[in-house]
Amino acid sequence: MREKMKEVQDSSKDVDIFGDAISTTGSKDPDQQSWDLLIQNIIDGKVIPVIGPELLTVERKNENDEVISMNINEFIIKGLAGKLGVKHPHSFSEMIYSDKYKNHFGDREVDRDKIYDLVYQIFAKNRFPATKQLEKFLSIRQFPFVITTSYAPIVEQAMRNVWKDELRVMRFCNNPVQNDDIKTEVDLRKPTVYYMFGKYCEEVKKYALTDTDMLDYVSSWLSNDNKVRPKNLCNALRDKYLLMLGNSHDNWLFRFIWYSVRKSNLGHGMLAYDLPDEQLINFLARVQTFTRQNTSEVMEQIITRLNKKLAEEKETEKFNQPKERMDVFISYSRSDSEIADKLYEALTKLGKRVWYDRNNVTEGGNFMEEIYKAIRTAQYFIPIFSGNITKEKKESHVYRNEWDTAIEVAISMGRTFIIPIAVKDFDFYKAAIPEKLRQYNAIHFAGSEDIEQVAENISRIMNQD
Repeated sequence: MREKMKEVQDSSKDVDIFGDAISTTGSKDPDQQSWDLLIQNIIDGKVIPVIGPELLTVERKNENDEVISMNINEFIIKGLAGKLGVKHPHSFSEMIYSDKYKNHFGDREVDRDKIYDLVYQIFAKNRFPATKQLEKFLSIRQFPFVITTSYAPIVEQAMRNVWKDELRVMRFCNNPVQNDDIKTEVDLRKPTVYYMFGKYCEEVKKYALTDTDMLDYVSSWLSNDNKVRPKNLCNALRDKYLLMLGNSHDNWLFRFIWYSVRKSNLGHGMLAYDLPDEQLINFLARVQTFTRQNTSEVMEQIITRLNKKLAEEKETEKFNQPKERMDVFISYSRSDSEIADKLYEALTKLGKRVWYDRNNVTEGGNFMEEIYKAIRTAQYFIPIFSGNITKEKKESHVYRNEWDTAIEVAISMGRTFIIPIAVKDFDFYKAAIPEKLRQYNAIHFAGSEDIEQVAENISRIMNQD
């Protein structure tokens, strides 16, 4: 019997009951699949970062001349507490209900509301820059739309450094008349900072400062009244991957926030945390949410993994097969390959997903049908025009078929779809090209050295639609 058991044990050594799952030897990353999903979603433009106050840190020297770092809430609370003589409050609520605060301002509701003006004055007089790591993270062009759960303008400033005048600022201020909402899901592609719980201002309770404020705001987000919550934004976020960074809210408050913007597909996201809350982590594990400790390390991992994945795609794929649902489809003559190549590079750097075929395209077969499908599902069609188009006007070229398909799509779109670019010496408005193409305003450029500016102009048009 013992010999039989030993035989079974020996034979089981070669059996992997977990298949390709996690290896106990550490040879495989147990979270690799989750990382791959996150990075692919970032590349596909489906990830929305939600930045909390714990990532908005301020560095100051203490009495021992040592540099210490604290998040913006801690910094402001500590500063106000020192001036008001309040001993060690942990929150704004503790401060305004303390005896020292009451002696200074009074005990009425209107007196406690003076805390909003105090906070406003701090931001009106001081500028608090984002950390270098946060600025680097928000410079990822695949993150045009960012939500912040803080009232502080630090995320906004970091995003403005990246997107300049393209940046749009939106806010939820718990007032149905004043709450901002997007129009369509396409708005998620526009550079935007959305203040989920209001932005600091002179008005009382137009941003969540106290515990009561936060409960009021979350209650509004949880409401089924579409006049209260931003209906279009909430609908658009349901299928997006939420990347929660620096949101170390209490267990149940976090659950309410998480649920309020989703109400479905709860698990499609990631929480990076520094202070573990076992109940919260267990809850997120049950709904298949990816969780990782050490927010700073997670951000670095995302940057490293994303850059590696983009480099691999650029090197091995270069979109030599038509892909569907891209941001941009570039149509060009083979004689203009240098321009097309630089345009592809420039648009990719701006975070756009670009269909661009470097290989020779042959007419006919399934390949042409795939090209037509790629055009019909692209967000924008960019045809390149130069003197080579005139030279080739009597020749049969695939790009002319692409024009025809794009014109059909443009008629049904009801918005900008075709954005022509033309070399300055090409008379676009008198050239031998379809009249319906000549109706568009072309972006003119001197040569391939101007392509980066052309890409910026294209991106601006896309973000404005």
